[in-house]
Amino acid sequence: MKKTIYTYFFLLFGLFSTSSNLLAQDSLAIVRPLLATRADSLEVGWWERKTQLALNFAQASFNDSWQGGGISNIAVGGLFNNRSVYTKRKGIWTNQVQLQYGFINNRGQDIRKSVDRLFLDSQFSKFVRKDLRWFAGASFLSQFAPGFSFTATGERQNLISSLFAPAFLSESFGMEWNPKKYLAVQLGGGTIRQTFVLNDRVLAEQLANNENRYGLAPGQRVLNELGVQGVMSFDKDVVKNVNLKIRYQVFFAYAPEVKPVDHHVNLVAAAKVNKYMNVNFSLIAIYDQDQAATIQLSQGLAAGLSFQL
Repeated sequence: MKKTIYTYFFLLFGLFSTSSNLLAQDSLAIVRPLLATRADSLEVGWWERKTQLALNFAQASFNDSWQGGGISNIAVGGLFNNRSVYTKRKGIWTNQVQLQYGFINNRGQDIRKSVDRLFLDSQFSKFVRKDLRWFAGASFLSQFAPGFSFTATGERQNLISSLFAPAFLSESFGMEWNPKKYLAVQLGGGTIRQTFVLNDRVLAEQLANNENRYGLAPGQRVLNELGVQGVMSFDKDVVKNVNLKIRYQVFFAYAPEVKPVDHHVNLVAAAKVNKYMNVNFSLIAIYDQDQAATIQLSQGLAAGLSFQL
């Protein structure tokens, strides 16, 4: 069952990515010679697309005589961002893919992840007025690789997470305020969120310790919640060659039980040094009492190769 779900997911993801790109290329190739103004394009449909690829590497080395307390290490990270927007008359179809993964290897310790994020979002919206529109859409959030607890000396212990353990799928309907092209604020009054824990090893650890994990009772695989969701999205070149992306999401669950508000912040700031080199800073902050009693925080600063497609 689990393998079947994974297969369907990756097939859907592949179809989602390729179909958006192919539709964009085909529609522009056919229509572009006939367009005189942007108003003309809105009658037949108009694609806008932005893709970013980045690969970062960091290394530090200390010999045995070094007295500063440093540990030799290697860190590698990758980032993929894609945003495709299709506009036709008053309707807008927006698709976003964000993939982040990185790991660090300290000498004498087991390899551990530094960042791991798999995010997909697709929504349709229609203008009510120039800066206001209704929307309906879905988003998916999970991770790629297994996550472990570690001892104080850096040795792996129990498996605590993996792909689809947990995973969050949200379907939402509501209104979006769009005062600027780079800023959008959404309020989804009727939001359904599913939390999945589909990895048997993670479930086995949960059962062995008789503990709730990610809001699910021991042995439970899926949790359905109804609530209110708010999202603020910001994407702008704040100064020349420096782009800032922020996504702040809050979710208040009121059924099947009332819970404290969840907060999730994802920030990526990228500065281009030249055509192929960049420096980027990423930050992920999560406050979700189903996961931890305090704020979870991850941040990184790296330099490496960057490509805009």
